[in-house]
Amino acid sequence: MSNLPQGWAKTKLGNIVEILSGFAFKSSEYSDYGHFLIRIGNVQDGHVILDNPRFVKITTATEKFVLNEGDILTSLTGNIGRVAKIAERHLPAALNQRVAKIIPANALGSNSCLFTYLKSAAFRDTLSEQGKGAAQQNVSPKFIAEIDIPLPPLPEQRRIVAKVDDLTARTARARKELDRLPTLIARYKSAVLALAFSGKLTQDWRIGLDRDALGKADYPNGWTVKELEEISEIQGGIQVGKKRLASAELVEVPYLRVANVQRGWLNLDEIKTLGVTAAERDRLLLEDGDILMNEGGDRDKLGRGWVWRAQIPECIHQNHVFRIRLYDNDFPSEYVSHYANENGQRYFIDQGTQTTNLASISKRKVAALPVPVPPTDEAMEIVRRIESAFRWLDRVAADHAAASRLLPKLDAAILAKAFQGKLVPQDPNDEPASKLLERIKAERTAAPTVKRGRKSRDSASSKDSKTMAKNLEQVLTEAGDWISAQDAFQQCGIGGAATTEEIEKIYGELRKLDKAGKLEAEPVNDDKGRKLHDRLRLKVA
Repeated sequence: MSNLPQGWAKTKLGNIVEILSGFAFKSSEYSDYGHFLIRIGNVQDGHVILDNPRFVKITTATEKFVLNEGDILTSLTGNIGRVAKIAERHLPAALNQRVAKIIPANALGSNSCLFTYLKSAAFRDTLSEQGKGAAQQNVSPKFIAEIDIPLPPLPEQRRIVAKVDDLTARTARARKELDRLPTLIARYKSAVLALAFSGKLTQDWRIGLDRDALGKADYPNGWTVKELEEISEIQGGIQVGKKRLASAELVEVPYLRVANVQRGWLNLDEIKTLGVTAAERDRLLLEDGDILMNEGGDRDKLGRGWVWRAQIPECIHQNHVFRIRLYDNDFPSEYVSHYANENGQRYFIDQGTQTTNLASISKRKVAALPVPVPPTDEAMEIVRRIESAFRWLDRVAADHAAASRLLPKLDAAILAKAFQGKLVPQDPNDEPASKLLERIKAERTAAPTVKRGRKSRDSASSKDSKTMAKNLEQVLTEAGDWISAQDAFQQCGIGGAATTEEIEKIYGELRKLDKAGKLEAEPVNDDKGRKLHDRLRLKVA
């Protein structure tokens, strides 16, 4: 922090804010209504969640812990350093223990730049370092107040907030689009399989063989529909826990369970073993090319499976997994397994039976699964095309995962550059931050005994007689780019103690600018699409 840009200042956080710890509300004081109690679990990274609500009634003793829209909160224990801002939908709300409210000095005019800094890795890392080694991480308001922070000039703070809002809105849009990809990939795979088992995927491959047969029947010429038992031997597995004679000689072998047999792949991370007789082992040994298919589990998982490729020597299967061994060794097992996983899924759901906690399908029903069987060479071509398409889709999925991992790093890099003075240009005409610190110090010296909280009616009335320091158009002109509506209003003199007349006046200005076609307004959302606030700017002529 030694190489700060010109006009910036290094200062203790406590020099520009007050930090108020929450009140230790007792669970016996919880109510069915009242103020929503903001507890540590409600404070997440960048936003407040309303899960597991608790309510309290506010008394004179707890009145100062009532929260207002825009208040900044931070967690003091556990996952320390999470920061969030109170929105209108969270109110009425009150502050519980282990959560602190960070109250900026009036001279800052807005808490938006402060909130942006508190979300940065620099602030979070400082807190995490303090909490290292403890079973439960914990920081005090006093420690937070002693943290060194970089303070830009006030006009540059506004430029930083506008730029950060713009860039993070873009990453939020990118995240939203990326989140759609897994669903699109799954749909594309289903479409590929639908084409495969209707014969359309290999239609061009077949043209040279029989042009006239195309389109004459539900399936192409040379295809037949057979029940699974007509093309394969179906074998149930070993019952785990089966009782045997004490004299029986057992051999220990690995076996596959339902958890190992997934839809389109095998999970071999955890393989259990079982003692069986030599005859049982020989009868149930899996061979390369065997198709595995689940007999029991959740209803939507019946019949799921994949092809065994001899990954583990001398492996068998339990009774909740069927083994399907094709009679034609040249016919690709992957064709049948792909068909059962996709087109056969509805058949298994319909034909399965359900007990209280478990669904199952009988060997007889599995054997009756109708399978469209193309000529062997075409089946091999279908599998080749399916796997080629799936490999491409898997690469897309891998790229999606990599991009999704990069977005939080991008957001962190934006914040890091912002508070190194590298995100927006400095203006030598900006009043230096040292002057801002002097005003904050003077403000505190002038009113050392005034406690923050609800302003009295007298103070609000005294403000009635004042005119706003600037009108909205002046503020937006000086900003030159996007600025949060809250910041703009505060620069116009609209704060927590604004009168109805002042609020109506600022909204009148908004309507006037909008009607004149001079105003642009849009929401700023978090990475989950939830609205944080609105931002404004004048339209470029």
